[in-house]
Amino acid sequence: MAWLRRHRVGLLRVAFIPIVLLAVFARPRWPLQSWAAFAIEALGYLVVVAGLLFRLWSIMYIGERKSRELVVEGPYSLCRHPLYTGTFLLSIGAGLCFENPPMSLAAILLVIPIHAVTAGMEERKLAAKFGSAYTSYAEGLPRFIPHFGRLRNMEWVKVSTRSIRRIILETVGVLLLPVFEDLLELLHDCDVIPVLWHFF
Repeated sequence: MAWLRRHRVGLLRVAFIPIVLLAVFARPRWPLQSWAAFAIEALGYLVVVAGLLFRLWSIMYIGERKSRELVVEGPYSLCRHPLYTGTFLLSIGAGLCFENPPMSLAAILLVIPIHAVTAGMEERKLAAKFGSAYTSYAEGLPRFIPHFGRLRNMEWVKVSTRSIRRIILETVGVLLLPVFEDLLELLHDCDVIPVLWHFF
């Protein structure tokens, strides 16, 4: 299991290969200017923004304190793994932004299980390191689904410059999603990239 924790990023990259292939080579049967397309894309952007904000909030709180301190405030008072929650939302939302529900389904089937296993290993490590303090924190607190009634915020949060760089990179990447989606549509329309599967 320690091997899985060490190689989680590599496994996620491999897991994203089918998701990227779906984005590039699959296209819906409905017209891209239809109300259905607009609704799915709009929902996708809302989910992506929610995921991005949840991740940014979590990064600001955890910063360089990860594994050194037990962070229990902010997003970490809502669920035990808010960074992963943000990742799930981003992955699912990206598929919807691309008007590609199979891409969102692939994200659910591939990304969530890897994070769920990793979260279990991280929890065992934190319990070993922080003992009863972690056990008390985790008791009754959901793993991924936020419980907003438990919110405990801090008035001030010390944020590292490395965290700020990470926040900026993630934000830029997410803001480029519409550009990539429009570019893919253009490449499909110009027959530069073939559509290998028309779904629905």
